[in-house]
Formats: sequence, structure tokens, C-alpha cells
Amino acid sequence: MRRLTTFILCTCLALPTTLLAQDTQHALSGVWLVRSSTSNFPQSQWSSKALPFTPAGQAAFDNNKPGKGPREQMPAFGNDPLGQANPPGLYRTLVYGRPMELVQLPDRVIQLFEWGKHWRTIWTDGRAVPDALVAGPYWYGYSVGAWQGNTLVVKTVGLDSRAWLDEWGTPFTDLTEVEERWTRADDTTLTLQLTLSDPDLYAQPWTSEVKTFKVQAPTSLNGELMEQIFAPIDEIEFNERVRDRAASGAGATR
Repeated sequence: MRRLTTFILCTCLALPTTLLAQDTQHALSGVWLVRSSTSNFPQSQWSSKALPFTPAGQAAFDNNKPGKGPREQMPAFGNDPLGQANPPGLYRTLVYGRPMELVQLPDRVIQLFEWGKHWRTIWTDGRAVPDALVAGPYWYGYSVGAWQGNTLVVKTVGLDSRAWLDEWGTPFTDLTEVEERWTRADDTTLTLQLTLSDPDLYAQPWTSEVKTFKVQAPTSLNGELMEQIFAPIDEIEFNERVRDRAASGAGATR
């Protein structure tokens, strides 16, 4: 047994340093929290520039009436799908300031979200992105990933367009295709950049700003995911007690 242990230890020490570094760069497991600011962005929490809307895209954007961001209004006068306790969807969840956990398995990466207590699977077993899905669309899409160097490149399709891309009402359709680039920048940092293609809403594909996620220590405040569920019974009570009363007062002063 001692000889076997010594052999394994010597074998590990003899591995090329490039291989060891590659393994570290491909390590995604952990609890992560987004740390990127969007306060000065003009339209979307994903972009510091104006988006290349088509006329249909501009109309869809104008039709979404958020309670946050540059176009914010009182929630009771808006049409945020969260107002009826619908799921926030994948990309809105990623820019919301709550932690998420990545669990890396040989054939997939599981992404667990504290906000809404939802999850999604990124398949890394070599499958191709399907030309058509037999079901869906999905609030959290259908995702397939593959490594390019130290970046996990994820293709996501089949998104449910009833969700928003962020808190500010950025729209997409069921035919939107998104490329995600997840990069382990260092021991404590994970970055994400999106490229979104949707010719119905956008005149050309556009690329997001880089979002930075920091790893959370297990003993820290956000080191373990908590339960944060949008229960319709709670949302109804909140709307009656807070949202609608505030709107009634504002309407009286108009």
C-alpha cells in the first residue's frame, strides 16, 4: 500500500505544470456572486452602449415597463412579469445580486441559483446544439458547452421570451441565440461575456460588457445558497399591502 501511495504521489508531481494549470483554469465549482456595476448604462444592464434595435426591437423595448433602471416607474404602473411571481429567467438572474453555485461534473455543469431556487444544466458531453427542440421554450434555456482554452463557451437556445434579459426590460424572442463565455480569470474570479443574436429585434449581434463574479468563502455571508422563492401567495400579499397602495397614493396626486 505504501508503494502504491508513493507511486501515485510521484506521478502527480511529475505531471507537466501546463496540465496542472489547465486543470485549475477549468475548475468552476463554487459559490459565486456578481460584482459588476451597471449604474451608468443607458438601456440594458448587459451593455454600456445603446443596443442596435430594429424597429420591432425598439417597439418591444418600449412596451416593457420596468420598475428599475433608467426607465423605472412605479411597479403597479408597469408590466414586469415578476409582478405575478413568474420566474425571472436565466439572464436576468445572472445580473441580479444574489449568489449562484456551479457544480462541475464529467458530462455537465449544474448551475444553481439562489434567486427563485432554480437551476439549469450546461451539457459538456460533446453533444451539438439541437437544430430544433422537442419541447420548450424554457425560462432557463437549453445549453451546451465546450472548452476553448481556459474558457467554457456555452451556446444557449430555446429561451422563453416572456422573461426579460435583465431588470430593465431588455427584450428577446424565442429564437434568440446566446453565446456565453465563462473564464476562470484567477483563483477568486470568474468572468462572463455574452453575444446575443436575434435578427427580429436587433440589427446585428451584440456583445455584452464583461461581468465579474467573485468566489464566496464557505463561511461567508453568501457562502451557502439560501431559499429565496417567489411564491404567488407572497407576491399577492405584497401587491395588496404595498405596491397597489403606493400606486393609489401616486394616482391621487397626478
